[in-house]
Amino acid sequence: MKTFEIRSARSKDIPQIGEVGLASWKRGIGPHVPQVAHDTMSKASFTDFASACLDQIVVAVKEDRVLGFAATEHADNFITDLWIDPDYESSGLGTALAEEAERRIAARGYHTAEISVLIQNERALGLYHHMRYEDVREATKFDEDLNCEITYIRLRKHLPFYAEEIA
Repeated sequence: MKTFEIRSARSKDIPQIGEVGLASWKRGIGPHVPQVAHDTMSKASFTDFASACLDQIVVAVKEDRVLGFAATEHADNFITDLWIDPDYESSGLGTALAEEAERRIAARGYHTAEISVLIQNERALGLYHHMRYEDVREATKFDEDLNCEITYIRLRKHLPFYAEEIA
């Protein structure tokens, strides 16, 4: 039984988005990047992001508490962010948020959704593979936000539904 609600983010959610984003980043990404990357990440990294693209964020909430969020920062078919409060991992939140992002992507007329994941983040990679995302390419790049090189996998999923089906 689902014990949370998925909805569009609201301005009052921004501080909690910052807390969830940072906690999730520390758990999922933090162990795999050098200290210099940790020095660049803060709650403000996520609250600034949320403020800049609030209309592209969906949140999972329970009793007004943000438990996780997903974003398509550029209003296209790329899911730029999917972060879950570490206390609520394995509760279906990641799947529910990704599926809502996919529905919104399809409503924009796209037939595929894409996401990138740090190659060492096996937990997230497992979720996306379970959701039928397929590896597109692996690459290493210098990430300016983290101030270090990262290796990631870009994944793509063909959406089983289209805009006219969810309008």
